[in-house]
Amino acid sequence: MKKYLVLVLFLAGITAIAQTKGNKVIETRNFNVDGLEHIKINFYAKVTIDQSAEENMSITTDTNLFDLIDTEVVDGVLHLNQKEWISPSQHAIITIGAPNLKRLESGTHDTTKIINVDNDELRVNAPLGHIIIEGKTKELRIGSELATIDASKIIADNAYINLWSWGKVTVNVTNLLWADVANDGKLIYLEKPKTLKTKTKKGGCIYGINDAKKVKNPEAVYINFKIKNNSSNRNHFEVVGPKQDGTKFGYGFPMMPFTTRKENWTVGTKVYKINRLGFRKLLITIKKEDKDRTVKLFN
Repeated sequence: MKKYLVLVLFLAGITAIAQTKGNKVIETRNFNVDGLEHIKINFYAKVTIDQSAEENMSITTDTNLFDLIDTEVVDGVLHLNQKEWISPSQHAIITIGAPNLKRLESGTHDTTKIINVDNDELRVNAPLGHIIIEGKTKELRIGSELATIDASKIIADNAYINLWSWGKVTVNVTNLLWADVANDGKLIYLEKPKTLKTKTKKGGCIYGINDAKKVKNPEAVYINFKIKNNSSNRNHFEVVGPKQDGTKFGYGFPMMPFTTRKENWTVGTKVYKINRLGFRKLLITIKKEDKDRTVKLFN
């Protein structure tokens, strides 16, 4: 019993040390990002990248967390990441002036905006999250998996799109649109470009904006209900649900033991449990009958 108690206290100590919580004293600081051409984002924050602004980065967050955020530019690459596990008291806000930006990689579920683009080429790789791009470029290259990428407000002469899962990409291309879309991915173009070189497989779709507005899945009706983690363990879950336009939404979230949360999802939405190895197990599928009910995640 004594050994067990010591082990519990030891593990509790590790947990306490592992995470640094924000001190609720919010401040904005500026950082030098000279020579910046490539940004990698693995830090949860609302990020705005302005190509018309001078090279600079401002971060707004808790004062005790600044030293735990990687802000160094190495060989033209800024890797926005946390050096240790941190928990800001409110959403961090990051604004970056990057007139020479050529490439963005985003690995979070958060929202990133790239505005005032005016260059020869822009590359965006975003497996996750919500990306908004505005401006003009001669060549736009996008690689995505589950993200929603709105490139409707950037006029591209040519665009090359690789979408390999059920994400959604919207583009505005005038000359050439090359695309490979698979696994229920959706690529939408505002106006039909002069040349289309596309291929789809396993449910991938490519179509114009007017067709995209048509209802493709009328059964995907949003309903209000609650879900309950009726387990004695803290679990991490992933939700994947259909939309009426034929696309899907999805994200991950944790829940503490025996807690309940309100949701507004579509009928047909699936909830998975994610284990430590990243594998997922289907727990429930939301039905019409679940409206205004509390749905238990475990039998």
